[in-house]
Amino acid sequence: MPRTTAAKQNSPRTAATPAGPGILESVGIVFDILDKLTQAGRPLGVTELAQLMNEPKPRVYRHLASMRQLGVVEQEALSEKYRLGARLVGYGAAANNQFDLRALATPYLNRLRDATGETAVLSVADQASALVIASADSANPVCISVKPGNRVPVHSSAQGRIVLAWCDAATQRKLLKPKLQRFTDKSSVDPQEVLERLARIRERLYEDANGEMIEGVNVLAAPIFSAGDELVGVIGIIGAARDVPSPPASKLLKAVQGTAAEISARLGSDIYERPRK
Repeated sequence: MPRTTAAKQNSPRTAATPAGPGILESVGIVFDILDKLTQAGRPLGVTELAQLMNEPKPRVYRHLASMRQLGVVEQEALSEKYRLGARLVGYGAAANNQFDLRALATPYLNRLRDATGETAVLSVADQASALVIASADSANPVCISVKPGNRVPVHSSAQGRIVLAWCDAATQRKLLKPKLQRFTDKSSVDPQEVLERLARIRERLYEDANGEMIEGVNVLAAPIFSAGDELVGVIGIIGAARDVPSPPASKLLKAVQGTAAEISARLGSDIYERPRK
């Protein structure tokens, strides 16, 4: 599907910190190599890495040699190309244990609730579905709420379709193959129509589901990304359709997408800063 071209990002080695000295050049190059290998999703040769980084080939090779000795990258015997090393698995596991999206997002949930007056909901992508892990209930005397632990359907919910939109094509077809449950007259149960919606979600970075689960209730949600544009969660609001209309009011959409953009930026993704159709 058509995607807009991302603006070239600043190299990590030239980025300035809010306070204090700049990043050491050698450290910046190491992380630039890791970023390029992560984004490629495949082994890369020295020449290709040097071109992607706009760096001299000898300099890239020297850094790769040191990183290989440390186990941060590995070199394939036949192709002599480099891939991420096994040592990073341990780092990733430790970071995952220390990182809690719910804790990070809680202040943003509360702020989104206060800005919109509606219940704010946080979900994570879990086994090709959306699992609600936190919510901040509206302060209104009568409000609509969602309990953490609720797993929403991928075909007939805003959160579920967002997760589905970033699944591979085979997973999408597999999840849409069984007969899709109809919860209301507005539920999306036609697989082809759902697939067409997924394309729009990837372009506009939001989705809603007006009356698809419960008559008169709408959810407006936007995806949360980590570095490499990996989908890690979904944040949104839920309320009566008269208060959360479809198509969404610009003020509500700006609040939801703005919150998702801020959390994504904290996690290393600038996807919301790129031009979109």
